[in-house]
Amino acid sequence: MSRAVAVCHGPFGRVAIYDLDRPLVLHAHREAHLIFFLEGSRGLVTVNGRTTLVDPFMGVAINPWEPHNFQPLRPNALGLFLVVYLKPEWLAAQTMTAPGALAFPATELVITRELAAWRDEAVEMLLSEHRDLNLAPVLMALAQASSEPIGQDLASSLIHIAPESAIDRRVLRARRLIEAQPTYEGALERVAREAGLSRAHFFKLFREQVGVTPTVFANTVRLDAALDRLVGSREPVTRISQALGFSCQSVFTRFFTSHMGMAPRDYRRVLRRVGPMPLQACHV
Repeated sequence: MSRAVAVCHGPFGRVAIYDLDRPLVLHAHREAHLIFFLEGSRGLVTVNGRTTLVDPFMGVAINPWEPHNFQPLRPNALGLFLVVYLKPEWLAAQTMTAPGALAFPATELVITRELAAWRDEAVEMLLSEHRDLNLAPVLMALAQASSEPIGQDLASSLIHIAPESAIDRRVLRARRLIEAQPTYEGALERVAREAGLSRAHFFKLFREQVGVTPTVFANTVRLDAALDRLVGSREPVTRISQALGFSCQSVFTRFFTSHMGMAPRDYRRVLRRVGPMPLQACHV
């Protein structure tokens, strides 16, 4: 059964080791995302319709908001993976470049000796019992070994969320409403109705301008809100489920598991936090 082996949150984002034997639904992240195979059953990761076998020779690099999913190569066979989620603003601050100037030029990531060395160091640190993990330099080196600074024209084509100034005001309004209230299930339908657009037309406009479907966007916001509460509070899972508008805890657990591969309690069980972290806003 899928489980979290180690999880660490910090100013950089989050990094984890997962033992996975179940497929994950199509989803996206705000963060830049790296996936590396460690041992066991290999995995298939599909990004924007293109599938890559994640094995000892190939990893996957996923830009913010690129839709993707995961499935084990062999059903019900466990595979151990290192997964990294790096905040774009943290990457930009480390490299002193404008947000969006550093991106992954390709999904397929050939495992070089340098990349393998940084991957293994990250794994060793995550599995250690030391409370003060200096992960930031290792993760920065891992990101740099996974990407190359690219020109602004190409960078713009790799970032899937347009600047707010370029987004239709109706789409922007719906996006802000969802971000402000992850529990508000009817946000998109309401804005579409008020704008005089059919649901299908509005959803198409949202997908074209935001880069993901409204459903994927809303699920990402809701998952982020769940992670904020799991990491930043001691609230019981039942209360978190209620606060996020799920009808019952089992529905929340299914939602979380379908996106993360394991139950929220399992995720929290191995969770560690390092470094100064901003206070998370409570989403209700």
